[in-house]
Amino acid sequence: MIAISRFSFLLFFSVIIAASGCSDRPADHPWTAAIPSESPLTFLHNDAGFDSVLEKSSSSLLEDISDFDLELVSDMQGGFDETLAVKGVALFPGEGGNMNPVFIMQDPGAGLDAIADPFRKQMAENSYRFNNQKIHILHINGQRLFATQLNNWIVMSNNSIAVENSYLTYMDDDAHVRISEDQLAGGDMLLNTPRFENWVKAVGAPRYLPRFRELFSGTEPAVISVHDQDYDDPLYERSLSATIPLSGDASSPFLNTFTSEPESFDLDRYIPSDAAFFSVYHQDTNVPDIDETEPVGPLDTLLRNDPDRIGEISGTLSRTTAFATFEASGFLSEGEHMYLRRLEDNSGFSRILSELESEGFLQQTGDIYYASSAILGRLLAGPNSGISDFYISRSGSAAVITKRSGLSRRVDQDRRRRAVYYYDDDYMAARERHPQNVSSWTYSRTAPLLNYLDPMLSPVNHAGSLAGLMDVGAMSMVRENNSLELSMDLYYSEDRTDPVRDLWVYDIGGARLTGKPVLGNLGRGSRDQIIAATDRNEIIGIASDGTGFLEMQTDNQEPIGSPVLYDWYGNNQLAVLVAAGNRIYAWNAQGVPLPNFPVTMDEEITAPLAVSDVARDGRPEMIVATADRKIHVLNQRGRNIEGWPQEVNTRVRHQPVFKEHGGEHNLWVTAGNALFSFTDSGERRQAFPVFIESDFGPISFHNDHILAGGSDGHLYAIGEEPYFADSLVAAPENNDAGGDEQNGLYVRRVYVGNAPVINAPIVRRLRIDDSGGNTETLIGVQTRDGNMFLLNEGGQLRLTRNMGQESAGYNNMMIADLDGSGKEDIIGVSSNGRVYAWQVESGERLENIPATSVRMPIVTDILGNGDMELIGQTRDGIRAWSFRFLEDEEEEEEENDNEE
Repeated sequence: MIAISRFSFLLFFSVIIAASGCSDRPADHPWTAAIPSESPLTFLHNDAGFDSVLEKSSSSLLEDISDFDLELVSDMQGGFDETLAVKGVALFPGEGGNMNPVFIMQDPGAGLDAIADPFRKQMAENSYRFNNQKIHILHINGQRLFATQLNNWIVMSNNSIAVENSYLTYMDDDAHVRISEDQLAGGDMLLNTPRFENWVKAVGAPRYLPRFRELFSGTEPAVISVHDQDYDDPLYERSLSATIPLSGDASSPFLNTFTSEPESFDLDRYIPSDAAFFSVYHQDTNVPDIDETEPVGPLDTLLRNDPDRIGEISGTLSRTTAFATFEASGFLSEGEHMYLRRLEDNSGFSRILSELESEGFLQQTGDIYYASSAILGRLLAGPNSGISDFYISRSGSAAVITKRSGLSRRVDQDRRRRAVYYYDDDYMAARERHPQNVSSWTYSRTAPLLNYLDPMLSPVNHAGSLAGLMDVGAMSMVRENNSLELSMDLYYSEDRTDPVRDLWVYDIGGARLTGKPVLGNLGRGSRDQIIAATDRNEIIGIASDGTGFLEMQTDNQEPIGSPVLYDWYGNNQLAVLVAAGNRIYAWNAQGVPLPNFPVTMDEEITAPLAVSDVARDGRPEMIVATADRKIHVLNQRGRNIEGWPQEVNTRVRHQPVFKEHGGEHNLWVTAGNALFSFTDSGERRQAFPVFIESDFGPISFHNDHILAGGSDGHLYAIGEEPYFADSLVAAPENNDAGGDEQNGLYVRRVYVGNAPVINAPIVRRLRIDDSGGNTETLIGVQTRDGNMFLLNEGGQLRLTRNMGQESAGYNNMMIADLDGSGKEDIIGVSSNGRVYAWQVESGERLENIPATSVRMPIVTDILGNGDMELIGQTRDGIRAWSFRFLEDEEEEEEENDNEE
């Protein structure tokens, strides 16, 4: 298994790669000299600006595999006037299996010192020396970027080691990527083929890494072009092509396998149509080298001592060989693989097997033989196979070599019933788009291939993100003199609709949402619509089918948070309202501004707008927090009602809430470490404000208590009666007596984690496996460090899950039945936009969530068909996926048995 894992690893990633102070050196080095020597791949951008780079599809892939927010570089560009021309973005292998981006840019003339100056931070390290080379540290939005100048080129990355490696490469002529400007012209990616193994190492489990050394020796860097072909195929996505030079140096055995003289093949007539991956290639029929030191069995001893017997076996074999993989079948906990070898002499091969069996060197069961021989394994399957104990059978004109007799038997059965790739129309359409004679041909189905590879992958890897670029890949390689012509087509599959269907994408021109989309029926039809605000000063309306129907502008004012939908005139017609800058805008369902709008405030608005009937007179008011620490309650004419505005202790950042609590309707406002409560006339409710030792997060209400997270990592409960179990309550640090009363209110807290709680606590009745089948009231909270928790009303931890990275910096935790299984899931978003979900009852992670980076997602049944949709902002725009629960066949049979 270990020996042959290189086949599936490397061929898979060959498919995946496309689907996706000054130096004292002379100034005439091209920019490619700054590509780190360990980089396997560089995206070519041909002097594009940062905005153009971020709009490319490769940027979405880059974020997924690097755990790096590319918006940081856009924020950096905004700090100075000169435009940085990006030559390329190289990938550098970092820690944890990530590929860190290395931006290589042309100096616009100002020099890196001037560019870095706006991002210097007082009382912090702003640069350091590496081999006497100045490395700048740019502080941007709480994160650090590292940059250095190499004559005319500026190199920047979030990984300091990557920048240092770039400098060392630039200083060493022998380490440069050898490629000319003419070769780069028109290309989209630069493949550093000799270092491609570094990408494979980044995702492979440590025990497999020694197998990947120098696998691509004998190659030179190549330029990959991405383009669309004129194929009449709705599932076709894109094509890639490259000419890979062969250096003439000693090539690795792995490379030799796929760079032989091209021939035709027909082994796809023998490969079952459910194979996750297969590759057909042509290898020599020469007698394999015999290692005199390796352990031997009786058959190996025979073949060593009788070279003529080896020659006789070799004479029955053709050059054409195939390797195929299958995901776990249920019988096995892991996937399996097989080899096929085309035969020149069918009867001669069968005769030799029969003779070896009669001599006691093979064991026969029916038409299948069992062999224990490393020499015979290399002779049949090739020098890279590493197999020594295996089954052999003949199916038509092919030898079948497997580790399990059941698979060997099934191959012949599938061939006879034509359940093979050759009779699959989609496969044949893909095959016919490539040359008939090839050095190698590879075809893969992403989802089952990932299942097969899973045991070989590092526990933390980005293979799933890469695989999201395609469902099916078809690749040919053709040897032409001293080069290898590579051509690949990528496809989406019809199976993509099951269990997750990509519904639609609504283009928002690269804008970013300022808050989560909201839902409402503005058209008064059968389905809700989606309303969202963007940082391009737009409010957009999207129908459930992904078509736009509404677009409004907020002048030059950026919206704050999400829009609000409210029946403004009490006529059962929703209006759209939003705060932006120091104004409040409002429109009717047709996008026509409402009378008296926009409303202009004297100060900037600091929190999302809230709308409610504060005066309790049947007419709505707008609740507005401004930079002068005031809370305004404005009527429909934009004027404060009686008793307002009121002042609080600091600026308000969270949306105010008007809600009945304890028999009174009050306006609730968190400001720093204080919770205020006002009556409709602006008077403070008795016992408020309440102060805690950290800043409040958003609040929620449960029975007679107010729940809120704190920046100190605690969950707070405020009410007239104590909440949480006494044994779990954490006493205030400034109260040695441990008391938790303030003016007749109990202010109690329980410890959650070491990072701030960022969401409004979610209270739901849920079931956990160990609850004996009963539901219980649980409180869901999320902390900044990527943890999500469920606590019971006593404050006891009932479930916790970690996303493996920090949480997105907004209120993003959700509890919903995302996959339609009838069981609730906890859902969170990481800092790089990856959506994670775990079923509450079992604690198991949902595996079918798209790997695309998503901001501000919501979960809802927008289509009204019982399936849940995930809707949020992606690099391509606002995107919607639909989830459908697929009941496991074994579980379904068990349920039917129970019913009977």
